[in-house]
Formats: sequence, structure tokens, C-alpha cells
Amino acid sequence: ILLVTNKSMHTSSNKTVSVVIPCYKYAHYLRECVESVRNQSVPVHEIIVVNDGPPDNTSEVAKELGVILVEKENGGLSSTRNAGIKVATGEYIMCLDADDKLVPGAIAEHLSLMDNDMAIGQAALMEFENRHVIAVPTKPVNLERILRGNTIFCNAMFSKRMWQVVGGYDEHQTMRWGWEDYLFWLEMLKAGCHVNTSDFIALRYRCHEGQMTQATTHPHWPDLIKYIMTKHADLYEEYNTKIL
Repeated sequence: ILLVTNKSMHTSSNKTVSVVIPCYKYAHYLRECVESVRNQSVPVHEIIVVNDGPPDNTSEVAKELGVILVEKENGGLSSTRNAGIKVATGEYIMCLDADDKLVPGAIAEHLSLMDNDMAIGQAALMEFENRHVIAVPTKPVNLERILRGNTIFCNAMFSKRMWQVVGGYDEHQTMRWGWEDYLFWLEMLKAGCHVNTSDFIALRYRCHEGQMTQATTHPHWPDLIKYIMTKHADLYEEYNTKIL
């Protein structure tokens, strides 16, 4: 991993936020994504773009934008997010997909949900471009509920300390097919974290052909379910439940 640039934007808040943006073949969306982070009502501490070895000009765009840039060989979302969080110096972390964008009050809203470093803060999402579907957080979210299926959005905020406690995102080969965020949230709740939610629409997300969920995750659902339920067999036995 090569750290190329290092420019931070400090906030007057005593809560510092690092936004980590994995990028693979989405260089054409990256500028809009980064600008949405820079247009926040509460400035973030730093923006970290992780170039996951795509055959495009991600590195050049990131350098033009003056963000922190981490270069790595292609390894999937788990390793890409972990690489960005590893160099992050903020107290709290938000992972943001490079084809999505935040609304101006998104960081402030998420920070209001972070009552301590055991919190996971998540707000609502809205699709943009062709449709305007709104997704609001499930309430309440606890370990028993999440064992049956993911209800936490991938851009939810969490503390770097708890990322360290659980060992980050699982980089097993199976997780390259998807659900890496689901397994991460499950392990965060297992470690004692709690979820605070808001119906504020904080993120606008794109749906388009070729996305990971459509192209990769769906065909491998049985493998993903088996891996997660085997890894946490004790929990599934204790709660007498399964992934639905």
C-alpha cells in the first residue's frame, strides 16, 4: 500500500470524521462524490480515496482533487475499506461508495447519532437519477435482528476504535462476493455496539447495471449465508435463528 498524498480538512468539532471512499472503475463519478463530502455543513477531518487497482484514471482524478490517496492491488471491498481506515486519523469513520453522494447535512446528522464510540449511526437513503426510492433505517436494530439479515446501510458511521476491536472487515475470499458490510455490522453488534437511527435523507445513491449486488452477490447467496452462519455458529445456535 502506497500513501501518495495527505491533505486534511480540520473541523472545530471535537468529533473528527474520516470519509473513506473505495474506488474501482468509478473514476468518472469520483469528483461528484468528493465534492459532496466537501460541501458538508460540518467539515470532515479528511477524505481518503482508496484506489483498488482499477483500469481507469482513479489515481489521477484523486490527485487533482487533493484528497488522501491510497494505492493498492485489487482485493475487493473489505480490503479496500480496511486499507483506507488503517491510515485514517479521525475518531469516526464513514465509508462512502464512489458512485454515491452525501447531502449537505449528512455528516452533521450522523455525528448527532454518535453518543459514544460504541454507537453506529445511520440515516435514510434516496436513490437518484432514474428513480427516487427512499430507504429508511429499520428500528430497532439489535444482534438478534441482524442475525436474520442486514438492516444497516454500508455508509453508516462508526468509530475507528471499534473497527480495531472487531478486526476490521473480513477479507476472506468469500467476502469478495459481497455482504462484507453485513458481516462487519454483525460483528460490531456482537462486540457490544448499539445502533442509533434517523429518518433524515443523508445519502443519494445510484442504481445502475454492473453493480456488485446484481452482478456478483446474488449468484453467491448460498455461499455467503454458509460462510457467515458457520463463522458465527455459536450465535445462530444461541438465538435459534438463521439468515432469512
